[in-house]
Formats: sequence, C-alpha cells, structure tokens
Amino acid sequence: MKYEETVLQREWESNKDQPYTDTAIDDVTPSDAALGALLEDAEPADADAEHRVRRLGSRLARLDALNVGGMLAAATESGGAGAALAARLEAALGAGASLAQRLRRYDSLARAAPAAPHARSDAARADANARSLLAELSELYSWLDAEPLRDLDSLAEVSLTSVEGRARALAAGEALRGALRAEASAPASRRRLAAVRERLRRLTRARDQLAAALARHLNNALIHLGNEAAHESRPHRHHAELMPYAPFMRWLKDMDEKAFEALAKVYVSTWARVYEREVRSACETARAAFATAPPDRSDEPLDNVLSLVENLCNAEQDFCTQFFFLDIDVKAESGDGERSEGERGEARARAASETRRFMSELFPSLETDLVALVSHVERHDPYGAMRALACVGRRVLGAAEAGGAGGGAGGGAGGGAGEARWARAALAGVAVAAKRGADRSVAERLAALPDAVKQAAKKPKCGLLSFVQELEALSSACEGIFAASGRRADLDRWYLSLAGAMMHAIQHAEHPRTPRAVLHMENYHRLHGALSALRVPALEALRRECRARYSDALRAYVTQYFGRPLEKLTQFFEGVSEAVAQGVREDEVCYRAAFSKHELRRLLALYPAHEVRKSLHRLYRTVEKHLSEEGGLLQVVWRAMQEEFIAQHVALQARIAACYPAAGLALPLTTQHILDAFSDIAREH
Repeated sequence: MKYEETVLQREWESNKDQPYTDTAIDDVTPSDAALGALLEDAEPADADAEHRVRRLGSRLARLDALNVGGMLAAATESGGAGAALAARLEAALGAGASLAQRLRRYDSLARAAPAAPHARSDAARADANARSLLAELSELYSWLDAEPLRDLDSLAEVSLTSVEGRARALAAGEALRGALRAEASAPASRRRLAAVRERLRRLTRARDQLAAALARHLNNALIHLGNEAAHESRPHRHHAELMPYAPFMRWLKDMDEKAFEALAKVYVSTWARVYEREVRSACETARAAFATAPPDRSDEPLDNVLSLVENLCNAEQDFCTQFFFLDIDVKAESGDGERSEGERGEARARAASETRRFMSELFPSLETDLVALVSHVERHDPYGAMRALACVGRRVLGAAEAGGAGGGAGGGAGGGAGEARWARAALAGVAVAAKRGADRSVAERLAALPDAVKQAAKKPKCGLLSFVQELEALSSACEGIFAASGRRADLDRWYLSLAGAMMHAIQHAEHPRTPRAVLHMENYHRLHGALSALRVPALEALRRECRARYSDALRAYVTQYFGRPLEKLTQFFEGVSEAVAQGVREDEVCYRAAFSKHELRRLLALYPAHEVRKSLHRLYRTVEKHLSEEGGLLQVVWRAMQEEFIAQHVALQARIAACYPAAGLALPLTTQHILDAFSDIAREH
C-alpha cells in the first residue's frame, strides 16, 4: 500500500511541473496513461471483478487525497486559512493513522481465534462438513446399529434356559427398546432417510420375533410349573424359577402388551386352580379338627388356616408385584420428563387397583371358603361367632401393625406396606362376615328373652331367669376370647344391648306362684353381680340401676311379708303418736282411757316370747318357700327381716319409755332375744 502511495505521489509531482496541453492535441494524456498502467497493474488474485473495482476505488480515493494535499500545500505556501486547514487535516491524518493501527491490531487478534472468519475457507468448510457428517453417522450407528443389534437373525433362536442366553436376549431386547423408543424423538431429517426407514422396519421385525420367542418360552414354563405344583407340596417353588425372567416380563409389558396380558392370564388361570385346591384342603382339615377339639380351643384350627392363607397371599403378592411389575407404569417411565405430584398419585392409585384386580383373579374363591369355615365354627360352638371374630380380627389388626412398622421397607418390592396388602383386605371381608355372625348371635339371644320368661313361668318357682345365667357364661367366655383381639368396642356394645334388654324383661316378668318382688329381687341381684364383675365403664349406669331395683324389690318384699309381727302393739302406739302430734304431752298420754297403762299391759300379754318365736318360724318357712336356691338370697332376706324387727322393737320400746316411764312396762322380748331367735331359726333350717 505504501508503495502504491509513493508511485502515485511521484506521478502527481511529475504532472504538476508539466504545462497543461489540450486533449485534442495529444491522443493520450498523462492521466489516461496512469489509468492504463493502473488497469494493467492487476494482481493475480484480482480475478474477481468486484474485487478489482474495490481496488480501483481505493486508488482513486488516494489520488484524490494526494490532489487535495497538493492544493493545500500550494495554499500553505501563501499562508492564511489554507495553512490552518492543512494543519487540521494533518492532525486528522495522524488520528486516522492511530485508529488504523489499532484496527490492524484488533484484526490480528481476531485472525488468531479458531473460529475467526478467515478460517472459514473452502478447506475449513469441507473439513467442518466432513466432521459433521461423521458425527451424524456415528449417532446413526449408535442409534440403529449398537453392538447387541449386530446379529438380529439369530436373536429369535437364542436359548432362554441358560444364563448367557438370557443375558444376550435381554441386552438385545433393551437395545431394541431403546432404538425404537428413540424414533419418536429423532429429527425428521433422519427419519426420512431410506436406510433409516429400512433399518427401523428390520428392528421392528426383530422385536416381534423376540417377543414371540419370549412369550412361547414363558407360556410353556408357566404351564409346566403349574402341572408340577398340582402333584407336589413345595409352596412357592415356582417363584424362584420364574424370577430370572422378570426383566423379560417388564420388556414385554413395554414392547408387546398383548403378549404380556396373555402370559398374565395363563399364570392366573394356572395358579388360581392350584391355590384353590390348597386352601380348600386346609379348610377341610380344619373342619375335621373342629370335631375333636374342645370348644374353648376351636379357634386354633381356624387360626392355622388364616396363617396359611396370609402367608400364601403375601408371598404371592410380593412375587406378582415384582414379576409382573404391577406397581410400575413401565410406559410412563419410558417417557421423557418428570411427572408432577398429581400424576404420581394417579399412578400409585392405578398400581394399587391393578394389584387388587390381579390378586382377586388369582384367589377368586378365597373369601367364600373362609366365610364358610367361619360359619362352620359358629355352628360348632355356642360362642363360635365370637371366637371367629376375635381370631380374624387379630389377623387384620396384626397385618395393620406390621404394615405400620415396616411400611417404609416395601418400596420397589411392591406391597410391603400393610395398607397395600391384599391379604389384609381379604381377611377384613372375612372379619366383616364374622362380625355379622357375632351380631346375629347376640340378636338371637335378645330375641330369646321373652321365651325364657315364658319357660320360667312353667316352673314351680321362678328363680333365676335363664338368660341371666347365660349372660354370666357369655361374659366369662367373651372376656377370655377378646382379651387380646382389640374388639373391646364390639363387646361393650353387646353387653349394653343384652343387659338393657334383660332389665326390661325382668321388669315385666311374672310368675303365678312367685311374688313379683322375689322375682325382681333375685334376678336384679344376680344381674347386678354379673355387671359388677365385668368392670366395664360403659355398664356403670346399668349397674347402678340394677342395684337400685334390687334394693327396692328387697324392701318391698320385707315390708309385704314381714309386716308388723306385734300388730296390735304397733296400732296402739300409732294412736299414741297421733295424740302426741295433737299436742298431748307424752307423760300425760297414759291418763287417757284408750292409752292407759292397763290397756298396754293387756296388749303386752298377747305377745309372749314363745308365740313370737312361733310366728318367726312360720315367716321363715314362707320366705324359704318363695326364694330359690340358685338365687342365694335366703339369708340376705332373713337378715333384712331381722333388722326390720329390731327397728320396730327399738321404736316401740322407746315410745314405752317416753310415755310410761314409771309404769315398769316392757316388751316381752329384748333385742338380744330377737337376735338369738333369728339365729336359732336360721340354724334349724
């Protein structure tokens, strides 16, 4: 560039000294000559016309600059404004030179960068294109021609009985799944390639062939193991033999859902028959054991059956969850992106529903068989319904507690949590049936209360009504049965309904030869004892009511049959009490004719001691005739009559002492005589 400027400068200086000549005189002017030289002075790289035009334009600009510089120099010599302008232009040229230097430095730095525009030459573009093509081919090969996919023709003939064969088939299957799943996310430009389309069709055929081979092998294995289980007693043997094929079932569930569903149906249909025979055999064994077991141990055969069923169902649920991947949405896991909490909740709900459906198909008659066994227990034992409810309830509650303690360990094993256990749900249905049976047993006892009253009316003595003694037996048995079953609420509810109905039946019961007060007294006393022995807070109100009714009946009976053994003396002193109430002084009552000392002596003579003892003997025989032996209240009633007699005796003696203080009058019997008389009579009888 500097060379060109020097040439131009010389041409300008040479032309400046020559005189001006007309263009018409000379054919070629110096400017034309310079232009011709400029056109001839073309670099080899200026083959491009546009590039040459740019060079010429650059030269023209420099020539103009030289021309302007010459004019300024002429003006500078003469001084004035031209000199000032020249100075300013010189300063501008210096600033421009500085900027040009900085621009060249920045340009050199930019050229040193790898991605600089100067590197994008034809060779660089070719290299970049080659590298891009290589990367594209590498991605295509890694997608469609991975190592496990190199020998697709022999894939359908791979042996699934050996560990190596299963490993090879699984690797090929996973590679096929990855390749076919990646088609949806591949760029459209790749999918339009004919070779890619052909390769994908070939992979699809290989997938179908592998799925068919897997389905055929697993179908034969399931049927073979089912036939062996029908003649052997090795539980869960098939679990260990089938578990190595679990990854293939997951692959089929994702890649060939129709084949997966067919295998699941084969498994369910085969093993449902096996488990049905096993459960029914256990139930028949339990029924035979009921015939020889004592009534209080009749729940042991049932408990054995429930243990078998629970272990069987839990083991089968764990296996099916892992083998058939019931708790995993395989297709959703194969998709891209993370699911929201709502989607995960829906997935868990679908998995739980799928597990319940699968287990229900695998054990279709389990609940029916267990309910029939519970019904047999109810018929075998009067308290069989309660025993069955307690036994099944312990199992259900035990499963819940086990699930609460180990719920976090279930995880991928599927169904580890107690609330996800299908066996617990099945046993809960049996528990509901057992509870209905127990409620039905209590309802039958309630309905039998009127018949018990009618039967008691046919006996010579009413005595204790049969349902009171049955309540004692029921409470004794149920307290032992439900001691550790957690069914306390049901038991208390039964107690409340039975005790309330019994109190109502006792209140309205009648007997032709037994006083009503005796009937109430004996039965309320016995019922109060039974309720007190239970120590159930819910029965406290009924217990107090029984106690009150018993006390009222005892008081009524003593009042009715003991009466007033010194009747005439009692009437005499009732008149004395009325006179005193009317205002007569107690020490002046004796001056009235009706209440004189002579009249009192006459009445006292009517009740000698031996006559009083005879009347007490007759009273004891009457009481003994009314009361029953099972009631056990004879001594209680006799003691109550003794206390009543003493109370009357003390009251009469006090009235005599108050109204006849100096008359020397007294009752024929002292308090000690009365105590001795009652004791002697009780011992004699």
